[in-house]
Amino acid sequence: MSFHIQCVAFLGLGLISGSLAKALRASGYAGELVGYGPREPSLQRGLALGVIDRYSLDLDAVIAAADLLVVGAPPMASGELLADLLPRVQRSPHQPIVTDLASIKGWVIDRAACQYHRFVPGHPIAGSEDSGIDAAREDLFAGREIILTPSGETDASALAQVTAMWALTAARVIQMPVDDHDAALAASSHSPHMLAYALTMALAKDPLQSMQHGGGALRDMTRIAGSDPVMWRDIALTNCVALLRAVTSVEAELSHLKALIAAGDGEGLTAYFAHCRNVRRDHDLLLNPLFEPAESPHEIPQ
Repeated sequence: MSFHIQCVAFLGLGLISGSLAKALRASGYAGELVGYGPREPSLQRGLALGVIDRYSLDLDAVIAAADLLVVGAPPMASGELLADLLPRVQRSPHQPIVTDLASIKGWVIDRAACQYHRFVPGHPIAGSEDSGIDAAREDLFAGREIILTPSGETDASALAQVTAMWALTAARVIQMPVDDHDAALAASSHSPHMLAYALTMALAKDPLQSMQHGGGALRDMTRIAGSDPVMWRDIALTNCVALLRAVTSVEAELSHLKALIAAGDGEGLTAYFAHCRNVRRDHDLLLNPLFEPAESPHEIPQ
């Protein structure tokens, strides 16, 4: 289905929403790109960079002009904004489509507390430890997965237009139940970030200052510890049940490894490491695109 939206408005203009705006423009999209947000300097910067065509500080005016509203904020802020936004668009004569970019779906949808049939929750599995509009890239979503979590009441035409929008960015769009999304991302994205933070903190406390002697392995393991602290605080708190379950699973594996090392079980360690290597290699085709662009060493799934 073609993307026939005439005006896309971004509520919050940062790395992800800015990259989406740039990707749409790079795809040849000729409609209007409008910015809205609480920090006018970010909007002015987006305008100066050519990411958006104009901006407004009047939310009602933006709702009146837009055919599609993209909420781009950390999970807690997204929930608050959607709680205010959805009743407004529901009263709007033209009822624009609404989607969001938050990394957590269940908490955000519950916090929005409004059953608006043209709201299509979404999550692009792409990002960077860099943040802000200056870090936005038009190729950020190329080959990446976009997870949409519509409900049974979601308007089919709204879902089709959000899907068509993401297709313009060269992303892979899939659909998933909300609870499955939050559990899967807790395991595949959120717990790795917790591990990176924990490892970085352990090294920071090391009296030998071992971090100074690290190589590629340490660089790769700790790179995502440079991510936005506010966003990851929000993710940890709003997806806490699934995240605690994922962290507990990792703790169990670390305990098993610790036991093998303490027992001097070389055969057990070899078997464990070989199995992990095979699992990783089996997923190379899925995971490698996350690190493909040579000019973009800082990409991280959020």
